[in-house]
Amino acid sequence: MAIYDTPAAAMAKLHEIGVPLEPLQRAIAAGHVHRISCTENHAPFFPGTTAWAYTLSSLRDDLLRLGWRKADPANFSLIINDKRKIQIVVESGDDGTRLRHLSPRTKSLKGLYLEATTLRNRLKDDLFPETLEKPLQRAIKILEYPTWILLIHITDEEYRAELSLPDALKDGHVTGWSDRIFIPDSDDPFGAKTAPGEEDSGPDVDVPVRRKL
Repeated sequence: MAIYDTPAAAMAKLHEIGVPLEPLQRAIAAGHVHRISCTENHAPFFPGTTAWAYTLSSLRDDLLRLGWRKADPANFSLIINDKRKIQIVVESGDDGTRLRHLSPRTKSLKGLYLEATTLRNRLKDDLFPETLEKPLQRAIKILEYPTWILLIHITDEEYRAELSLPDALKDGHVTGWSDRIFIPDSDDPFGAKTAPGEEDSGPDVDVPVRRKL
């Protein structure tokens, strides 16, 4: 597994695969802003859903203006770049997101298309075993290119994200990654947050966060 956990390494890898940094940063921040605007009177699931939805819509707003396109097969919301042969999906991750010493998992159980994504990312030359069930074969064919996941971990207190390439699925959750690109916060020039006990390459940055009312 390759981990790009510094701003320089992350920007170099993003440039290599053709994904601009700023739209990712704006999308993650948009998800956080809309989450903390929720109140205690919203349904319990709403803040998380809101964070995911606004991250997705912001990223689509920016990337579609740059020539990307969108698709929603079976409500699996993709952002696709045909020139670079890459596509992105937004998913919520657990508290291992953007932490080097942990391997994150997607938070919610997913269905056919996430399974197809992990298989498609491992396959070469669009070949796949004929023993796969027909629905899974069709889903793999619909997923035209390798699919990266913008894995977001957004709470009231913080937001972290990585753009990562899944290659393993267990019990409906993505559990393995071949590449992980840590997205630095736009207001955090020192890059990815470090976990307690990890060496930090720069001073701490205090980011003011408005708590939900």
